[in-house]
This record gives sequence, C-alpha cells and structure tokens, in this order.
Amino acid sequence: MDQPDRFVVSCTRAPERVAQIRRTSAAHLRLWGLDGCVETANLLISELVTNAIRYGERDEISFSLSHLKGEVRVDVGDGTSGRPKVRRPAPDEETGRGMLIVDVLADDWGTSDDGNNTWATFAVPEPMRTTPGFWCEWWGPDGERHTAYASHLPASAISVARTQLRAIASTAGEPALAVLCDWLSDGWRDAAAALERGEDFTLRLVAGPHAIVWYARPVHFLPMDLVEPGRGLHLPPHWPPTRREASPCGE
Repeated sequence: MDQPDRFVVSCTRAPERVAQIRRTSAAHLRLWGLDGCVETANLLISELVTNAIRYGERDEISFSLSHLKGEVRVDVGDGTSGRPKVRRPAPDEETGRGMLIVDVLADDWGTSDDGNNTWATFAVPEPMRTTPGFWCEWWGPDGERHTAYASHLPASAISVARTQLRAIASTAGEPALAVLCDWLSDGWRDAAAALERGEDFTLRLVAGPHAIVWYARPVHFLPMDLVEPGRGLHLPPHWPPTRREASPCGE
C-alpha cells in the first residue's frame, strides 16, 4: 500500500504562524521534488491557515500537507463546527475573498463531517517535456546574420548548413567559394562530432577576402502549444563567436 509524503504540525493561533507554515511547507514540497506546486500550495495555505487563526475556537490549530499519486492535499483543523462559504465580495471590499481564492485554485475542497477540518487538493502539474535539438546560424564577417534555423539531429543540422552555404555564396556572386569550402573541408566532420557530444561549434570558412561563419549550439525546444502566437523567437547575439574555430580553406 502506498504511503503518502506527509508534513504534520500543530501550533498556536498566532498570525505569524501563517508565514512559518508556508515556508516549511514549501521546503517539504521541494524535498519531495514538487517545486512546481509551491506557488499554488502557498496561496491555499495562506487562506486556509489565516481562516483557522481568525475564526478557530480552540487555542491551537492543526495542519497537514501530504502528497500521494500526483495529488497534493492541505488539511487545516481549527475546532470550529462552522463550514466556510465562498463569498463574492464587492470590488471595494478589502476582505472576504479567502475561500473564493481556494475555490479557484483547488481542484476540490471541503470540510470534515464535524466541520473541524477544512481541506483542499490540487493535482501535481505535468512536467514540461522539451525536445533536444540544435540552433544554427550563418554569419558574415561584418556581424550580419545571413540565416538561422533549427534542427533536431546533428546530421540534418549539417545537411541544411551545407545547402545554405551554397545559397549564401551564390547570392554573394561567389558560387565557387561554397563548392571549394564545402567539399575540401574537414570542418564538417569535426562539427558533427561536437554536436553528437552536445557541444557548441563554430566553423569559420575563409578563402582570400571572403569569410563566413557557421555557429551551432544545443538547445531544448518547447512544445508548440506553449509558444505564444505573434511572439517572435528571441535570439541572443552570438557575434563574435568565441567557441572553437576552424579555417579549412586557408587565409
């Protein structure tokens, strides 16, 4: 039978207990590997413990935080038989929103049969799943980025880079430069090895007065449903590249 992770404490009904219980609970959640639950738990704890301190009918309150099978549960006992109600305060009212917050944040909440304990539960959020890959860029000698693209595999990252090199060289009116640097270079072999190891790589191609730089780095891609529509991808400046360089075509 599975046993829950649990933190239990009893304390006096002093106002400072709210922050103390909140901090200790956050530490336990992190200890259980539930960092993503801290914010929601803190808000629920603040409201439930504050209610118990304010309206409780005994000298002490009891508190329990537990985790079992993907669910976090907060229990607070205050000795009163009254059952909390969700209020809808007017915009100019400064109080009365505690249980409304609990009702919004918790997946479920309620009280014990005798009304002495109020509880709230919420599901542990699914971990965000990212996809490993590479972000690649072609740069000119003046710091101008010619193009950028993403790739999931080292082989495809290099294949696209070689195709783009020909396009960039043709646009510049130097198609022979791409052929020379591409096919006479051992740099792509070193690049493939570095990307396979999950390392950044910079390949500097120089032929006479012409120079161009390819830069690739490992990244993790977010799921597409987390990308905000209309928001461009922020690309931090990588010029000048500071990683390993190769000059296969000579100076």
